[in-house]
Amino acid sequence: MTSRSSEAFAEWDDDRYSTGIERFDEQHKRLFGLLNDLHTAMDEGHSEERVGDILRELERYTEYHFGDEEEFMQDCGYAMDCADCFFDHREMHEQFEEKVRELRERHENGEYVTMDVLVFARDWLDSHIAAADEDQRYGDYYDAEVDDDYEYSPGTLKRDRTTDDAETTADEPAGEAEETDAVEDQSVTLGSEVEDGGPLAVPDESVAAWFADLAATHGDRTAALVPESDGYAERTFDDLYERARAVAGGLLTTDLTPGDRVAVPLPSGYEWSVVDLACQLAGLVSVPLYPSAADDRTCERAERADVDGLVADVDTPVAVQEVAETVVHVDDLPTADPRTLPGLDADPDDPATIVFDVGTPTDRGCVLTGRNLRAAVAALDAEVPLDPGATGTCFLPLAHVYQRVLAYHLWSSGGAVAYAAFEEATTRLGEIDPDVLVGVPKLYQQLYGTLQDRIGDLGWMKRKLAGRAAAYGRGILAGEGTPLKYRAAKRLVFRPLREEFGLDDLTYALSGLERLDDHLIQFFRGIGVPLTELYGPAETAGVATLNRAASFQPGTVGTPVAGTELALSEDGTVLVGGPTVMDGCLDERNAAHPLRDGWYYTGTDGRLVGSRLSLE
Repeated sequence: MTSRSSEAFAEWDDDRYSTGIERFDEQHKRLFGLLNDLHTAMDEGHSEERVGDILRELERYTEYHFGDEEEFMQDCGYAMDCADCFFDHREMHEQFEEKVRELRERHENGEYVTMDVLVFARDWLDSHIAAADEDQRYGDYYDAEVDDDYEYSPGTLKRDRTTDDAETTADEPAGEAEETDAVEDQSVTLGSEVEDGGPLAVPDESVAAWFADLAATHGDRTAALVPESDGYAERTFDDLYERARAVAGGLLTTDLTPGDRVAVPLPSGYEWSVVDLACQLAGLVSVPLYPSAADDRTCERAERADVDGLVADVDTPVAVQEVAETVVHVDDLPTADPRTLPGLDADPDDPATIVFDVGTPTDRGCVLTGRNLRAAVAALDAEVPLDPGATGTCFLPLAHVYQRVLAYHLWSSGGAVAYAAFEEATTRLGEIDPDVLVGVPKLYQQLYGTLQDRIGDLGWMKRKLAGRAAAYGRGILAGEGTPLKYRAAKRLVFRPLREEFGLDDLTYALSGLERLDDHLIQFFRGIGVPLTELYGPAETAGVATLNRAASFQPGTVGTPVAGTELALSEDGTVLVGGPTVMDGCLDERNAAHPLRDGWYYTGTDGRLVGSRLSLE
């Protein structure tokens, strides 16, 4: 590795440095790039802040790369077959990490970092990769000894290099593998025919790559409506992507590394989505938590998820913040121009998020991959098609995957997400005038009460016409039609009500999580708001069946969406299969494993009449 004025300080040479494994060659090139950035910053007299930023990034990325490299050696068998080489290799990593840490600490303490120290780092890297053949050794082993169909899955082993216990290198994978349910996939006997929702093409890409493509496609189209005191401010796809990209770069300047888990106990809003997308772009695993939950429950969930970082706001209790080593605040999110965005090249089968199935006895922590989320969005794209420019609501907690994948679906269609607090929903609807209302029974009950109050203010004739709304709805649902008075009611009462409350342009009024009461279904159908129920537990990314407005059948949750299979087990339990089904769960305490023969075993009894599902 030579240095001349016309060349980079640390110059990559394939013949000298390549291991033959693209993943690690790219990581080595990243280390070379950081050394070059540091050399340029020092040589050209850049600010001490800039030098410090690069040193922190060098320290962070060194730790990430060494950890990934060592995990690969264990996973492919090199650590067992060439134990001495592996331990020598790891010892060299620790020495270099210590040197980089010392370099960063000296700079932070105000000491001048000389070029001699930088030359040492460069020469060590040269010696480690090429001259001493340390990295070539595992490359040669991979080429000669590892089967052609072997695939490395990072994160399977989560090493702790702060201990000297090397026994985990071969037969005791630590961390994530131990956290997931130790029970193996159980078998299940089918008690019904399998009902199929039809084919579904799921793009082979990460969530980060998907949104980057959306930003490139939709650019200056509105992606978000952010509430302000006097209305809404628009944010374009470009705005959202650039903000998320900068925050992703900022998160990677902290101690967080790709694959780390980041708790997000924030209320829903535009910044929640920024953090969510930033995590995806940075290759971090987001762990949404409900800010309304009790402090001890939030801490317990964060500890079960083994979070490394946390994004807090002014209302986040200190006890919650203390569960993570790295804490950033949503009002002062770190930003930086990232050299790379690991999430863009992430394997879609890697964990993308961990969501909790709250409100159920299990309170299960569900590990969803990028493919699970992309499949949920693809199914909604197929079943709930929207035109570009559509607007949908976000009144519900984004910590629940139901609201989150509906927001993704709006973006996937080139639409906008309009944010508002749940308690402001009925007053904000008129400002938003949405094409898609994303709701739950509680929201529709609240809206029902507000509409009834408004009806009470009408004249007696209009009140009389409106009083028949539920009866009209029952007739429509039963296929019996409506009386002539219904025309007058629509013209004089129902249409003005829909216009006043922002319900007149609805293409879809969706309800999820729980069953709607019959009186709500009938009332809203009667006033001209045809509801569609979406059933899907957190374990299936919130998507499984649709009870479509055009064929709505009360008492059922509809038929399977595209890509989803439904069946009943021998004991009558509902089974869901398909690409939305979670990759696994965190909780050892869930003795009844929810994945059986590739099915998600819901634990809920049901009935299938043809392809239509009813829950008991």
